[in-house]
Amino acid sequence: MSEPSTLSENSGLLITAGVVVLAVLLLAGLFGFGGAVGALGFLLYTVVWLAVAAFVLWLFYRLVVAVERIAHAQQRIAAAENPPSGSQVAAGNDANGNAADGADADEPDADGNDDA
Repeated sequence: MSEPSTLSENSGLLITAGVVVLAVLLLAGLFGFGGAVGALGFLLYTVVWLAVAAFVLWLFYRLVVAVERIAHAQQRIAAAENPPSGSQVAAGNDANGNAADGADADEPDADGNDDA
């Protein structure tokens, strides 16, 4: 079982701090400091949208990294299937290029005919 996080351990303290901050902002607005409340609201709005933009950019970064990893894996697979040394023999042919059934185009068949 996982250990509880710092936020869950201090949830009561976080809720209390949030209520106190909200009460201070409401009291400041009530006593005529609306400009300060508006500035803090705008600052909060800006921070939230910067966080959203940063999260979207991070998601794009993860997408690019994933696509690069997939492309690299495909290149490794292709290199393993088609080595550049030419050591892999084409399917259906032996090392001399003859068909897999053993028949050679230059030699006659068993009945003596040259059906190439």
